[in-house]
Amino acid sequence: MVAPAARLNAGSPALLARARAVVDKNAAMAGAIIEELKSAILGLDMEAAVAHVRTILGGDAGAAPEAVNAVTAALAVVGKRFQDGEWFVGELVYAGEIAKAAMALLTPRLAAGAAPRRGTVVVGTVAGDLHDLGKNIFLTYARSSGFEVVDLGTDVRTEAFIAAVKTHRPLALGLSCLLTITAGEVGTVIAALEQHGLRDTVKVIIGGAALTKRFAGEIGADAFAPDAVTGTDIIKTWSAA
Repeated sequence: MVAPAARLNAGSPALLARARAVVDKNAAMAGAIIEELKSAILGLDMEAAVAHVRTILGGDAGAAPEAVNAVTAALAVVGKRFQDGEWFVGELVYAGEIAKAAMALLTPRLAAGAAPRRGTVVVGTVAGDLHDLGKNIFLTYARSSGFEVVDLGTDVRTEAFIAAVKTHRPLALGLSCLLTITAGEVGTVIAALEQHGLRDTVKVIIGGAALTKRFAGEIGADAFAPDAVTGTDIIKTWSAA
């Protein structure tokens, strides 16, 4: 956006002023579209959100990080509404799907611009459990917040968690578990981390309907996440430490 002004003769103040006015107008328009993207997510309007992202990507090449910030800010509001009981799981999931669609368009542009990252998180549902809704919501929120997320999927054996920690050296390991009968697998993974000398290299956060904060303390996890938003917030504090 600076280029038009740079081409003007330094002795032409009127032309320079006009160029600056154009730059200011374009910046204001870009800012308005960013705000509209945020509003579309909070309005649970998938079509509008995707359209705004396409407009942003078709204009200022450097606006992708600002768009990501808008997505992140919108999800923070969504999370607050969920935690305050204003919104329920349905709204949380759909807002996450909108953010996921937006990030699918923005991520290639971010890769080209070397966007800052907060660290790596390895996530999986423990062995014997095939549920992944909560895990997948967390993936969207964590990725939108700037984390590199390695998703191991569902029914993940302890050996696979250990191998992933050795390979990726993550900031955090997230263990998801919905079924009470598989809750013991969470403790098994943490014990295996100890046996392989990896426990002190990674923070462990657990979440899922079968788990509680008390259970997290009993098995030696670092934190319990009652929902995806809280889990992401906890890992942010670890990243900032």
